[in-house]
Amino acid sequence: MNISLAVLKRNISGEAVRETLGLADEPSKFGAAVYSGPDWWAYTCVEESVGQLEAMVLHLSRLIEPRLGRVEALVHSGHSVEVAVAGTTETGDVLLLSPEALESLAVLKLPVSFTTLSVSGAPEEDPLAFLDE
Repeated sequence: MNISLAVLKRNISGEAVRETLGLADEPSKFGAAVYSGPDWWAYTCVEESVGQLEAMVLHLSRLIEPRLGRVEALVHSGHSVEVAVAGTTETGDVLLLSPEALESLAVLKLPVSFTTLSVSGAPEEDPLAFLDE
């Protein structure tokens, strides 16, 4: 499981995003890593460094909240910014976050996306099968 501040824009400049956000320090100091592609950039907290999802949400929120003005500057310059949660799951798995963690995400006022894969990497036969139980 991981959680990221994801920034998207065609032909994005990862260096410009880092400078705008004020994240010049080495991400590993914060239990994070930076990943990027031609049209995206992500500041990612990973479970191995920060802890379970609850801890990752709080960690990322505390890192981003003082930079909300900088996030807004990215949005005004045409970037799309969201909090992206990704990981593997199986039918019947439950994702629980405390009210404190949910509130910390709400304070950011950013869209939150969830991407899940099964352990095999393929969708399960019937992802809604748990409704029949």
